[in-house]
Amino acid sequence: MKKFLLILSSTLGALLLIGGIVYVALFMEEQQPVSVPVEESSSSQQSSPKINTYREADNEADTLELLDYATTQNQDTVGWIYIPGTKVNNSVLQAQDNNAYLRRNEANEEDIFGAYFVDYECAVGDREKLSPNTIVYGHSDLKDNPDGLRFSQLFKFLDPVFARNTPVIQFSTMEDYMGWEVFAVCYADVSFPYFYPSPEGGVEQLAAEAMEMSLYDYGVEVGPEDKILTLSTCTVKFGENDRNHRLLVMAKLLPEDAEVPNTVEVTVKS
Repeated sequence: MKKFLLILSSTLGALLLIGGIVYVALFMEEQQPVSVPVEESSSSQQSSPKINTYREADNEADTLELLDYATTQNQDTVGWIYIPGTKVNNSVLQAQDNNAYLRRNEANEEDIFGAYFVDYECAVGDREKLSPNTIVYGHSDLKDNPDGLRFSQLFKFLDPVFARNTPVIQFSTMEDYMGWEVFAVCYADVSFPYFYPSPEGGVEQLAAEAMEMSLYDYGVEVGPEDKILTLSTCTVKFGENDRNHRLLVMAKLLPEDAEVPNTVEVTVKS
C-alpha cells in the first residue's frame, strides 16, 4: 500500500511538473510579439509612386506626364488646367452631362467642391478639334475669396497687378499643349450666352460683348476664326442669395509657336 501511494505521488508530481512546463511554454509563446520581416512589409506596400499633382505644370513634358497619370486614375480626364500664381493646377474632366462632377472630385469621391469639368457639349482634343468656345466650370467658396479652393482662385484676377502678371492660362489636352491669352475678366448674368460651345453670332461677337463688360482693357483682338476658353465660377458680389451671376475669365488660343509673354499692359476701366 505504501509502495502504491509512493508511486501515485511520484506520478502526480511528474504530471504537475510537465503541466507547469507546458503552461510556461504556452504563456511565453502567447507573449512573444509577432515580427514581420521588413522586406515583406515594404514589398507588400509597393505601388507605382503617385505624381504630386500640385507640382507646377509649367512646361509641356510635366503637363503630359501629369495628364497621363490623371487619365489612369479617371477615364473622364480630358485635359489639364494651370494658372500661374494660383492653386489651379489640376486635371479637367468631362462627362455625359454637367451634373456628374458638381459634387464629385477627380478621384470620383463625394466632394462639395466637385472638380473642374468641361461642358459636356464641347469637343475636346487637339486645337483643330476644339469647339470654338471651350467652357470649363469650377466651384468657388461663395465668399469671393481669392485664397479659397478651386475656382475661388479666379478672384485673384480682380487685382490689377495679378492680371498684369498673369496674361496666359494653360489648358492642355493629351493631343495638344496649349496657351491661352486672357482678353476679359468680367461679371456676367447667366443670360449672357457664354456657355455655348458654338455661340450664336460666333466667338468674335461673344468676345466683343465680354470685353465690353471686362474690368480691364487687355488690348487683345479676337477674330471669327479664333478659339476661346471660358472659365466660369459663382460669385456673391450681387448678394449671398444671388445665383444669377458668374465671374468669367476668358482667353483666346495662342498659335502653336507663339512667344508667351510674362506680363501684359492692362488698362483698368473706370
